[in-house]
Amino acid sequence: MATIFDIAALADTSKSTVSRVISGNGYVKAATRQRVLQAIKQLNYVPNQIARDLKYQRTQNIGFLMSTYYSNTGDLINCFASIARQYHYQTSIYLADNEEDEISALNLLVTHQLDGIFLLSVMNDWDKIMPYTQYGPIATWRRIDSEHIYSSYVDHYPLYLQALYYLKEHGARKIGHIFNSISSSNTVARIHALTDFADANPEIDQTWRRFYTVSTEAGIDAGQCWIADKKIGQAPDSIICYADVVSAEFIRTIRNAGYRVPEDCKVFGFENDIFSRLFDITTFDPRIDLQAANSFYYLYHQIEKQQVHYQKIVPKMIIRKTC
Repeated sequence: MATIFDIAALADTSKSTVSRVISGNGYVKAATRQRVLQAIKQLNYVPNQIARDLKYQRTQNIGFLMSTYYSNTGDLINCFASIARQYHYQTSIYLADNEEDEISALNLLVTHQLDGIFLLSVMNDWDKIMPYTQYGPIATWRRIDSEHIYSSYVDHYPLYLQALYYLKEHGARKIGHIFNSISSSNTVARIHALTDFADANPEIDQTWRRFYTVSTEAGIDAGQCWIADKKIGQAPDSIICYADVVSAEFIRTIRNAGYRVPEDCKVFGFENDIFSRLFDITTFDPRIDLQAANSFYYLYHQIEKQQVHYQKIVPKMIIRKTC
């Protein structure tokens, strides 16, 4: 197997010059560079990437940690990986659905097998994750206010408040709510908006609420609950769901039972993913593409020490046929 010394001898130059050509760092005369490249081709030389990574302590590889796949995960991964490729970085996906797997992946920062990590989901407490930032940058789209971990979260309070007033203006008198986990920061923000809205609009009934820790079949269960309440005259005339996939399941469930959307129940989603487009669901677009881009920009800046300007995220309401 050819070595860097063989390349230098054939190209009639020094080992350090060959190293500069291979790494792309440092000035090399065009004629010399051409001789080195010709020698590499002639000897069929393959650089030892592991050795280069150890020397420069950089792999140009970002770890993308997730616990499960759901509707908009694919959009986020695609956006993140696409912008990373533009900057010559790879994205490695790790399924970490428990605390031990997440720590194992974070340890790849310690051994320099990853340059940075994006946390889609979080298994451990932040105080356990924080120490790993000394080995490499960490970003997330979970809500955290920290000087050491970047968060691209979108505040759901003003969005939820906007949805509530939109429904009120369009005749809603009993608004139901399908939330995810009660401990979720987004749920906390949404309940805050709900409470403020209720104080200003006490005439609107908002007592119908359902909480789900996972999205799988949440909309089906909520739809069945709505149908049961509809039969006894206690179902809300409008529903706000925490995710478009849940909205889609809810709509399909009540439609299969003979009810109409939006005539019998207006439905408001969140995320503007493929389900909202297929089902024509009124929703919010939180600009997942920009959240992903800004997260990568942060990691890139911390790794390369090169400033990249973040993009301003302005979520927008998208009115479709469900309300």
